[in-house]
Amino acid sequence: MRIAQYTPERITDRFMIQDLMYRWCRAVDRLDRQAMLDIFWPGAIDSHGPYIGRAEGLVDWILVRHKPIKISSHFVGNLLIEFATPDLALMETYVRTIQQYPPDGKQSLAQLTGGAAGDPDSAMDMFTSSRYLDHVERRDGQWRVARRDLIQDWKQIVDVKYQALQPHEGWIIGQRDGNDLLEQARRNLGLA
Repeated sequence: MRIAQYTPERITDRFMIQDLMYRWCRAVDRLDRQAMLDIFWPGAIDSHGPYIGRAEGLVDWILVRHKPIKISSHFVGNLLIEFATPDLALMETYVRTIQQYPPDGKQSLAQLTGGAAGDPDSAMDMFTSSRYLDHVERRDGQWRVARRDLIQDWKQIVDVKYQALQPHEGWIIGQRDGNDLLEQARRNLGLA
C-alpha cells in the first residue's frame, strides 16, 4: 500500500527533511565539522565521487580537501521527497556548486574532475551541476541521512584571469574559518 504523501504529518516531515539539506549546504560552505556530521546517521554511507565510505570519513576528507578553497557556495534548487514509509524517505536534490581554487590547490581540484585542473599558474573557478540522492530515515523522532549518492551531471573549470571582487574597508567578506558574520551572529544569539 502506498503511503499518503501530503498529510499534515508528512508536511511537517518534509520541512524537517528539507532543513537537512539547507543545513548541509551551510555546514560544508562554512567548514563546520560538527554541523556536517549532524546531517548523517552514524555509519551512514556517502558515495561522493572520489570518496566512497562512511560519512564521518567524508567530513574529514572535505575538511582536508577544502583547506585551499577560499570560496565555496552550494546552492540547492529542485528538491523532491517521496515517503516509502512514515520513517523512510527518498530525497533528490539538485545542487549547483561554485568553488575557487588557488594555483596551489590544483591537486584538490583534480580529485573532483578526474584529472583536469586548468592552467597551473592561475586560480580556477569550478562550477558543477549535480544531484544528491539521499535515503533519509527517522529514528527516535529525528530525521537524518542514512545514505547519500552524489550524481554528477556536469562540471566546468575556468581560469581566473583577475579577481573581480576587490573589497574596500568595511565590506563584509565570507569566511570559512569559524569567523563568518553568520557564525558570529549565531553565537551572539545563543544559536551556536
